[in-house]
This record gives sequence, structure tokens and C-alpha cells, in this order.
Amino acid sequence: MNKKILAAVIAVLIAAAVIFTSGCGKSDAPETTDANTSAAQQADGTDAAAPENAAPDFTATLTNGGAFTLSEHKDEVVMLNFWATWCSPCVAELPEIQRLVDEKIEGFTFLAVDCAEDRATVDRFLQEKGYTFSVAYDEDNAIGALYPTDGIPYTVFIKNGVIEKTFLGRPEDPYTEYKAAVEELLAK
Repeated sequence: MNKKILAAVIAVLIAAAVIFTSGCGKSDAPETTDANTSAAQQADGTDAAAPENAAPDFTATLTNGGAFTLSEHKDEVVMLNFWATWCSPCVAELPEIQRLVDEKIEGFTFLAVDCAEDRATVDRFLQEKGYTFSVAYDEDNAIGALYPTDGIPYTVFIKNGVIEKTFLGRPEDPYTEYKAAVEELLAK
């Protein structure tokens, strides 16, 4: 094999390894953002929902054959989690998410959005792991394009059609941090 080709192949493999082990995104450290703590502060100290924080509506096909339309959950706290089966930090937080979903918190809805993988891969993974939460296929990344991010896992909390909080990367303690976000938004 030509030395230049071999060097190029090695460089690509090293780059892929770095991306795979770095959390499937551009940063190792998870980022949390409170979407409404910006210039949206009103004179009375309350948050005004800025138009740029509006959650784009979508309808998705679920792995169980049903459908999920975001706007039908307007009065609930909705947690969208963008993930993929090849993303180790994504896969690592799924048991904690299942634990949160299993609590059946009133006013809370969860949807996992698989990022651009084929249905067979997603179905096989879910069957092997036994997860029971709602999962949307996003084979063509149409939903992901509505919620652009620098990496996955990417988790978005929505209430009343507004993005209230986001997490980029896997939090240190996903169950505790996600549950706190749900409770905060339910109390709001």
C-alpha cells in the first residue's frame, strides 16, 4: 500500500476515534443552557419568551408504530433527547432516562429522537436493551435539522411551545439533573 494512502487512512481512523470517544460532539464537558435567561428579561423580573426560543413543531413516526406531534403536548413539559446507537455517552445515559420515564410524572412527556440511523438499527438496539420509552425515527435528520446542535446527546426541555432549557453532552448525573429540570419547569 502506498505510504501516502496508508498515512491518510491512519489519520482518518485517529480522527474517528477522537470523535467517538469525545462525547459525539465538539466538547467533552456537558453544557447546560437556560434558554430564557438572556435579553428576554422584562422590567418586572419575569422572563418573556423570546421568539428565537420557540420550539419548532414536528410530527414523527414512533418505533411502536404511533406518531408524536410536539404541538399536541403544549401543556406539558416535553423532554426531547437527540441520540444515536453509536454514541457511547448517549447510550450511557439511556438507563437513567428510562428510570425518569418510569416514574410517570404527571405533566411530563419524553421523546428520544434517533439521529439519522436506519429503522432496523434502532429497532434492533431497542429490542436488545429493552427500553420502553417513546423513540422517534429521524432517518433523514429532518427533526434534528429543526434543533441544530454541535453534538449529541442533546437534550431540550420545552414548555408551552418554548425551549426552556438545553443540555449538550451527557450530564454527570443524568437522572438527577434531568429530573430537576422537569420539576423546575412543572413548578413554573
